Amino acid sequence: MNRESNPFMLRTQRRRADQVVDKIRDLVLSGQLGPGDRLPPELVLAEQMGVSRTGLREGMRLLEAQGLLETRPGVGTVVREAGAAQVVRPLEWLAEASYGGLSFDEFHTIRRILETEIAALAATNATDEGIVTLEAAMADMETSVDDNVRFAEHDAAFHHGLAAMTGNRLLELLIAVIRELLERHIESVLAHIDPRSDVIPYHAAILEAVKARDPEAARRAMKAHLHQVRTNFEAATADGVGPPARKQEDAR
Repeated sequence: MNRESNPFMLRTQRRRADQVVDKIRDLVLSGQLGPGDRLPPELVLAEQMGVSRTGLREGMRLLEAQGLLETRPGVGTVVREAGAAQVVRPLEWLAEASYGGLSFDEFHTIRRILETEIAALAATNATDEGIVTLEAAMADMETSVDDNVRFAEHDAAFHHGLAAMTGNRLLELLIAVIRELLERHIESVLAHIDPRSDVIPYHAAILEAVKARDPEAARRAMKAHLHQVRTNFEAATADGVGPPARKQEDAR
């Protein structure tokens, strides 16, 4: 394979591991590598990129830490499906390394800032299709109140549906990232509250406000929901079982 036909060839003099990261990322963003595509074996890829295997491995480790690549047993290194994980993993690492994790209050403040206005925007921009999506998420929540894992998934789908209805893709991405960061801590909180009274009525009020295309009512309903989120969190942690003390995240 000559230089001109080799998409992996590095042509600058920066640190090799950083060049590996930039090159693979560029190939993904340009569509030359897509989700599920397998990269060449290490020896072949190192030769194609003109780097040592040590430099290649360092770059690949960085890409895996960023959520762009993953190693599958018996398959090799493949490109991951784009999603919140690409943002969540480095953010999670940075928060842990710099601050020892993020507190419940920090997450809750971000949610109050973002989600009250998301609810208002969703009501302003509500579509029949978007309302059907929210209604489906609500119905799924109501039928899974005894299964914390499924309930949490449908709860996340409801909030994602609200963000999608704003028409702002950055808000949609931010909500997906926040929910991903919180997901693994939510089940322990749900185990100490009653979703029928502590979660579902608040989502129902948000849905009704969105269906009425009433942004102020949607804003109030979301504020009420997030106030209850704090109550839910305090109830769970009072039992001494809530999310880990170092990462006291959210309770929905």
